[in-house]
Amino acid sequence: MKTSTTTKSKATHHSSPVTHHPAPSSVKSRHSSLWRDNYNPLRSLTIARLTALFEAAERGDYAELQLLLRKVEKRYPVLKALQTRRLSALQKLDWSVKTVAELPAGATAAQAEAQKNFLQGRYELVQNLREAFGQIALSDFRGYAILQKHRYNAGANDGAVAELYWLEPWCFSRDGFYGDFFYNQDSKLGVGLGSCAALLGEANRIGSETLPRSEFIIRETDAPLYEIALTAFVNWLMGRRDYAAFVEVFGLPNAVVIMPPNITPGSESEYEVAAKKVADGVSGSLPNGSDVRFPGILARGETPFIPFCDAQDKDVVLAGTGGLLTMLALPTGLGSGASQHHADAFTDIARADALKISEILQRDFDRVELAAQFPGQPALAYFELAAPEDAATNALVDDIQKLAAAGYRVDPAWLAEQTGYEVAKSSETYETAPKLGIPA
Repeated sequence: MKTSTTTKSKATHHSSPVTHHPAPSSVKSRHSSLWRDNYNPLRSLTIARLTALFEAAERGDYAELQLLLRKVEKRYPVLKALQTRRLSALQKLDWSVKTVAELPAGATAAQAEAQKNFLQGRYELVQNLREAFGQIALSDFRGYAILQKHRYNAGANDGAVAELYWLEPWCFSRDGFYGDFFYNQDSKLGVGLGSCAALLGEANRIGSETLPRSEFIIRETDAPLYEIALTAFVNWLMGRRDYAAFVEVFGLPNAVVIMPPNITPGSESEYEVAAKKVADGVSGSLPNGSDVRFPGILARGETPFIPFCDAQDKDVVLAGTGGLLTMLALPTGLGSGASQHHADAFTDIARADALKISEILQRDFDRVELAAQFPGQPALAYFELAAPEDAATNALVDDIQKLAAAGYRVDPAWLAEQTGYEVAKSSETYETAPKLGIPA
């Protein structure tokens, strides 16, 4: 199929003398595709079709599923809100570069500090670092996130990563559930297990000489949210459609006018015009003895549509918040109480996301950049995305105060390590109060 493409990125690539980077032709960027940009996967969407897309994804044929998910992320309010809340909570976290607590044999503090300063500088040069955090976190919804390192190609920063460029999930296929990813630029359908190499070529395999694995940040999620979210979306659409049909029929009650007896012959048409106006909701008057009935009101009964749609939303929130279903029963609003509970829930989720993002970047960014700059040295510095240290320290001190009120004391050495404060134990209370075993 012929496609017309327009490049939306001007990023370039250059080989650095420090480490091997891919040739300029291997730099990928987002493209428009004529067929894809005119294709609406929401048409004729059914549970049966969804099942077929899920089965195709198990074989690594992701294109149509991810194109559908892209549309649903824009159309399904609860999914869009869930993504927004999770990403906004993540944006509040801070990042830093630290050195390992215990140096391995043969390593020195000077080497660790040099690695820390180098890695700090490398991260500061990344122009879209916080956007990259969000794209990595969205793999919980989409199943995977793939970002390519676009590097500076001139000047003092030559060879450093300029951007962690995220590539659309609908532009990838996979050679089976656990196989290699292949770049599928035009989102060709039906490309998966057993056909990736033949239809896309070795040059498009991540891990090939053209696309070395070291030039990518990849995060995979074993049980992504898309199956639950897409199934809920189809059911939600059905409920909303039926609800709209119900409102169309019974929303504005139809009136039936019973005319009075003994109408003067020849004036029936005048009475009929007046009766129609009243039945249609227009102001008017009727002769004495007329009656107006609304038979549709008795046919309304209890409508199941809102509870049905709410049940779909609950499934998505339950899965997307890691089981915090209690949030759904709490009202939102200003002030403390329920609103604070909602904020705390997403803060906890953001911290969990931060741990995962940190691990991915430590593996795919830190080790690669440090190995290139400090060959032969072990990794002595690492990236960490976490809550600001002041807030975390304040929370820890507050918890310790509560424990103290309950008659417990923590080990001063452990406390000093966790907070950085120089603390001294009180001999009058520490030896006699029960100790709380908190691991360092």
